[in-house]
Amino acid sequence: MILGKRTVYCLLAALIFADLLYRYPLDVPHELGSDTTFIHTLATSIMVNSRAPWIIHPTSYFGRYALSYPSAIPFYFAAAALLTGVPVEGVMLLLGWVTSIVGVLGAFLAARKLRRDDIFALATAALLAFAPFFVKDTFWIGSTRGFVVALVPVFLLLAIGSLRTHQLRQVGLAFVLFIVLAAIHRMGFLVFFIIVAYMFAVPFHKLTQRLRFALYKYERPARYAFVLSTLGSFIGVFYIQFLYPGVGGADVVEQYGTGAFFRGSSFPVLLANMGVSLTGKVGPLFPIALVGVATYAWRRPKEATDKFLLTTILLFLPLLSLRDYMGEFLIPLFTILVVIGLVSARRFFPRKEKVLAIGLAALVLGSIAFSWEMKDYWRQQYVTDGPIAQGTYDAAVYIKVSTHGTLVANEGLGGGQIAAISGKPVLPIGGASQHWTGPQQITWGYVVPGSVSVRLLDFTSVSFNSDEVYVPVNVRNAEVDWETILFYREPASADQQFRRYDVHYVVVLAAFPNSFISYGIERPSPYLTTILPATSYVVYENGAYTVWFRG
Repeated sequence: MILGKRTVYCLLAALIFADLLYRYPLDVPHELGSDTTFIHTLATSIMVNSRAPWIIHPTSYFGRYALSYPSAIPFYFAAAALLTGVPVEGVMLLLGWVTSIVGVLGAFLAARKLRRDDIFALATAALLAFAPFFVKDTFWIGSTRGFVVALVPVFLLLAIGSLRTHQLRQVGLAFVLFIVLAAIHRMGFLVFFIIVAYMFAVPFHKLTQRLRFALYKYERPARYAFVLSTLGSFIGVFYIQFLYPGVGGADVVEQYGTGAFFRGSSFPVLLANMGVSLTGKVGPLFPIALVGVATYAWRRPKEATDKFLLTTILLFLPLLSLRDYMGEFLIPLFTILVVIGLVSARRFFPRKEKVLAIGLAALVLGSIAFSWEMKDYWRQQYVTDGPIAQGTYDAAVYIKVSTHGTLVANEGLGGGQIAAISGKPVLPIGGASQHWTGPQQITWGYVVPGSVSVRLLDFTSVSFNSDEVYVPVNVRNAEVDWETILFYREPASADQQFRRYDVHYVVVLAAFPNSFISYGIERPSPYLTTILPATSYVVYENGAYTVWFRG
């Protein structure tokens, strides 16, 4: 259905307004997520040093080198904060809004390029805008996976456009966007499979066109054969990851053995957990994507763009075992398939278009309402996805103004949040993740960049779960050093580690005054129990945190 331009523009404007309303922090005081605070510290280090200290090799920009991290978003945060005077926390909020709008418009244009149908394009844009996990990943967050998801529709738009117009300019822009996506997050490298599908689609389209004319007398049997072979290929490729766990890069039993409702290693349990997980990320209409795949194959894909989309889905099926990355990356593709499945209902009810239109609109609105309920689920369910508490923020402001050197925290999540707001180095590095090694070791001066020795990983051991291709050699394990400090019983022994990391302050979470949290486990700390009270004194206390000065 083709609508008037003014109608389309008004509907898009209303969609963007609702998109921003979903992401406006009505009851959230500060940035959300442990990954956010980690990236915040990297952006702050760029502002302080006027460069990214962890960039010591070309692959460092993409997080593939030792002690590095994908650098596009930290650079953007730092540059935007310096140019506008807006704090990094404010830049995060604004970037989430802008990115979500880019995703909505990209989805609309990509769907419109795929089909000349404004309703189809608007429905695709709406379902992507309010996909629960896409809302979560663009809601005042610095975690970079949401930014990749928002740009995937733009990449699809360029790929589909180049298949239709054969313009090299769009190919060049797609290649540049691929580099940008890879520099945003390692999930961006998954675009490589879309590129493979693109390269396969052109010759495959030419071959099928020739076969179509050669077998025109047997068109109906050939059509059945094509549909059955296509669906058989989808089912076969999909089932491989269950038959041979780990073939897709991650063990599907490990990823989906435990879910919200089921637990086990049998095929029905794993399949159910995968379906529940994807439904929670894409929306309650996700099962209709299966109808969309069948319908898309049955309608005899005539153009190269149709074969490109089907090939892309086929290539990604074995990678669904990459639970978090793949479920998020494929949200735009699943959204397109859902809308295809919804639109295909017209063929089954050709004489009840008004009733059908009302029913489909109700389904879309119901999906949007579900997303409103789900948008706060993760931050309420998982403490690592929650916002910075006000007590933590107040302590960080004091630390920013009144302390110097490195601080030791007895809990990683709060330590990472304090490091982000204060700009001061804090052990353990990595925040809640408690990295063994990482870029913060360079940005905070624990490791001299020129002294970093590396080892190239064996090619067969590299996967999408690999944090880096070049791993550090003989670099101190900062997580072990942090635990060692808190396990110390003798002041003389502790002083050696304190001098190594230039520690002058200790930040203690009030809920655990005599212990520390390591990988979710509470462990007793002899240092906090006996040495700290005897050798240090309290300089700040707010009920949530106590800051000790040790000299």
